[in-house]
Amino acid sequence: MIRLIAFIGLWALTAISGFGQAHVDARGLGLCNAYTVASRGVSAIGFNPANLGYTEDLGFSADLLDFKMIASNNFMSLALFNKYFTGDRNGDPFDLQARMPGKDISHKEYLLSEIPEDGLAVDFGVSVPVPLLNVSIGNYALTSGVEYYMRNSLPRGLFEIMLEGNQVGKSFDLALSQDVLMLTNFGFSFAIPFEKYNFGATIKYLAGIGFAGVDSSGGTFSTDPTGLESSGFYRYTRAIGGNGLAVDLGFNTRKINDWQFGFAINNVIGFVNWGSDNNLIARNIRFIEALVPVRRILQISTDTTTFSASTLYNMEMENVNVAGAFADSDSLFKLRNQPAATPDSIRMNYPAMFRLGASYQYKQDFILLADLSAGLDDYYFADRSWRVAVAAEWIRFKMIPIRSGMAFGGRYGLEASVGAGVHLIWFDADLAIKLLGGASFAAAEGIELGINFQFKR
Repeated sequence: MIRLIAFIGLWALTAISGFGQAHVDARGLGLCNAYTVASRGVSAIGFNPANLGYTEDLGFSADLLDFKMIASNNFMSLALFNKYFTGDRNGDPFDLQARMPGKDISHKEYLLSEIPEDGLAVDFGVSVPVPLLNVSIGNYALTSGVEYYMRNSLPRGLFEIMLEGNQVGKSFDLALSQDVLMLTNFGFSFAIPFEKYNFGATIKYLAGIGFAGVDSSGGTFSTDPTGLESSGFYRYTRAIGGNGLAVDLGFNTRKINDWQFGFAINNVIGFVNWGSDNNLIARNIRFIEALVPVRRILQISTDTTTFSASTLYNMEMENVNVAGAFADSDSLFKLRNQPAATPDSIRMNYPAMFRLGASYQYKQDFILLADLSAGLDDYYFADRSWRVAVAAEWIRFKMIPIRSGMAFGGRYGLEASVGAGVHLIWFDADLAIKLLGGASFAAAEGIELGINFQFKR
């Protein structure tokens, strides 16, 4: 039982480790990521490096502070929580068995239908470019940043048991997933300007800090007439230190009667090789572990040649009943773990993203923008579902631009954003907030915040 608690505790600890995706500054966040043609200077990196070719708009830029935080899930909103989990008007527990008004299902059945088949997933994390190490000069840029990604999911069967009980003869799937990715990147970007269009590219070195996750899982839980039965397995793989490469390609047009068009493919080449001794983390492991015992935290052998590990966990119950539980509670679960084969080097593909964008500027009053995007892969921060974003930026008073946007499709279904800035001669400050999975604070299932201070000339 103690080992079971330790396993769950380790899962929860890694669940708060981070989040990562192509970084978007506060201006792009306020535009709901409709940023393929609107980004300029150092902010173009990660979206469309071809925008560096607009040196007449921005010749020099440098990040002073750039911070973004996100927290989301795929089920629970504030409105849903307040309705079902804070009691009725009298403070009594909500009657989930009651029929929904005008529908032939109960509130309990409705709640279960809202949980996706692959379970409840939670994202949380932070994205931070390194201050003063993100600079664009003319049509060139040097960038760096720290990327974190976390996504955990719990099986839908757990919630079915909570709401419906463990029905005799019914089997519940115990598969779950976890992804934690932590890395730094160092990029060189350039644009080649032509008379009517620009080409651009970014080459990034990916220095892996660490990753951990459940790369395979399964098993079932069921109730038989003689007792409870369960057989679940989880293979937990982790590694520190990695070398990788990523390449972004972009194209845009010069303005055509106040219109502009562009497209980009981020990470058209992208991979990280983990777990070898030929990387920045491995070469400095003694110094790093004098400060933080990285391998001990991730349960990796402290042998100086070992930088990866994989463990297979098995949780079993067989004919567990009330009598047996009172007799010996520690024997309810049989939790076994054993080392699993781990290759010397683990290759991880870095997901690719496709973006297509357009903008229209009406005099010096406002800019209308639209973006179409999708992941070419369906893992980590990429999602193959198409996403359409539309946005507007009011620029009549250049010192105080105001932005807003909405997006449809993609991972979250519906997104809404708003942002504003204070733009002085050489300094810009921007702030933005984006709601995920809904257009209001009550309906949203997540929130994204961004703040950006940038020196421009």
